[in-house]
Amino acid sequence: MKLIHAVGLAVLMLLSTAAHAQEPMNLTLEQCVETALQKNPEIRMAEKELSKARAGIGESFATLLPKVSASANFQRAMEIQENVMPNFIKAAMRLPDGSYVLPEVALMPDYLKIAFGIRYTFMYGATLTQPVFLGGAGLAGIKIAGGAKKAAEGTLEAKRQSLVFNTVNAFNACLLAREVIEVQEQAVAQAQANLDLVKKKFDAGTASGFDKMRAEVDLANLKPQLISARNGYQSAITGLRMLMGLPEETTLEIQGRLEYVEDGMDSLSLAEIEAKARQFRPEFSMLRAQQSMASGGVWIARSQFLPKVFFQTDYSFLGMRNDYHFVQDDMSKGFTYAFSVQIPLFGGFNNWLGYHKARMDYKIAKDSQKQLGDGIAAEVEISYHKFHESRQKHQSAKESIAMAEEAMRLANLMYEEGASTQLDVMGAHLALTQARLNFASSLYEYQMSRYGLRKSTGLLNGVL
Repeated sequence: MKLIHAVGLAVLMLLSTAAHAQEPMNLTLEQCVETALQKNPEIRMAEKELSKARAGIGESFATLLPKVSASANFQRAMEIQENVMPNFIKAAMRLPDGSYVLPEVALMPDYLKIAFGIRYTFMYGATLTQPVFLGGAGLAGIKIAGGAKKAAEGTLEAKRQSLVFNTVNAFNACLLAREVIEVQEQAVAQAQANLDLVKKKFDAGTASGFDKMRAEVDLANLKPQLISARNGYQSAITGLRMLMGLPEETTLEIQGRLEYVEDGMDSLSLAEIEAKARQFRPEFSMLRAQQSMASGGVWIARSQFLPKVFFQTDYSFLGMRNDYHFVQDDMSKGFTYAFSVQIPLFGGFNNWLGYHKARMDYKIAKDSQKQLGDGIAAEVEISYHKFHESRQKHQSAKESIAMAEEAMRLANLMYEEGASTQLDVMGAHLALTQARLNFASSLYEYQMSRYGLRKSTGLLNGVL
């Protein structure tokens, strides 16, 4: 019984876990954007690039700081080399007649083998090297590293804004797909109500079989559109889930509806919006950083023609013995310092070519400013006109719905009284459905044009 109870409890826990795992995630637009920013791999890579650029600044500063290194060396001579040299003692004791002062001297060898060296050598100490003058290369390196950091910041901000815009687009596409489902459901309900009315009139003998058949065909034609609308919603949800980096098994439910929201950008002129774009677009910040980096490259290339000055000091101890039992008294102290100057004289024209290349890179960076400015100005202008166009289209679609609903009411009333035909009713149904679809589409277009104008000026953050 205990075993059965345990198995049953485990099954219930598994079922409960599975049911909990299948619960849909109810997300607002803000939550979708936050999730996308947290999980998107492209943003993660851009953040790592920024962290790397920040480390590069410290690395560039390190080139100007002193370098201190410690070393220790222990050496054992396995075989000490012998030097061969003449026997000066024998030569000095030789008399002019060829004999020697002492007869035993004649037995001495003419050459001697003498070993110079100690079997064990131990040395340790520390060395400090300080760059004094690098021809401006050190400061240029700091400038390039700072530009790389600003460029990485601009890249990260540009990717964030693009991701926010894409997430908003995917979220609003889901809202639009859901609105389309509602419109198609209303159309099917209207067609069903019309068919019921025609059947009643047919049974009463006031409607023809052709009218009944036409109403049935109208209903049958609308059902596939409803199925397509539901599939479109699922596809939109799938796209949003992929953009957010969520697993496939995650079920999403979005909160909110497409609404008309007033935006302060509609009170600004095109010139004012273009000025904001030049101020806030991250691409301009990236371009300025690239120009700074190119300028630093010219400095570094110019430094290759200038001398380099270094200061170095060495503090060490040296000991030598015929055994390895070193004590402090065996060590002799040495302390030196020196200034060294490196003067480039000829490098195979490599320095000249490098300097020319660096100057061309700087000029290219300067020339790209106008190209970028023209491109962003065109993007802002297109977004500006698209925004105002979508506002007008939304107002027109809003007015069309009211007229289409009134036309639908009159068509139904007149058909019930026999003053109009089934064709008039179906036409009114179709016009109302189209007006509702146009209204939903105008809301989506307005919202995306509003976000698009914000993105084109670099002011997308904080408007969700």
